Amino acid sequence: MPKGVYERKPKEAPMAEGNKMFHVLLNKNYAPRGEFEIVGYFKPEVKKKAADGKWFVVEQGGFVKGEMKPAQSPGVGFNGKIWAGTHIMLPIDEAKFVVGQKIAERADDIAA
Repeated sequence: MPKGVYERKPKEAPMAEGNKMFHVLLNKNYAPRGEFEIVGYFKPEVKKKAADGKWFVVEQGGFVKGEMKPAQSPGVGFNGKIWAGTHIMLPIDEAKFVVGQKIAERADDIAA
């Protein structure tokens, strides 16, 4: 390139084959910078109160694999944004950053 000319779109560093991913639970909404994998989220059970005053379960709760936690209100967010409460896998360097900034917490056995 001629002197004084720069590339407007920097080249992305290719992910190495041996780059390990780390499991985190998002405390805040976050848009990952690079490669990531959505693990899932915990869906609470939905209860409804009957006319006689007793509660009954409408939908069972549990862990939903491979899906991002849905937004609380429709029409918000942008492409690439992952909602708080979602379990994701991030490269180790990015995982250290988000845990350090209190955006996420570790979701492995050591943290428990």
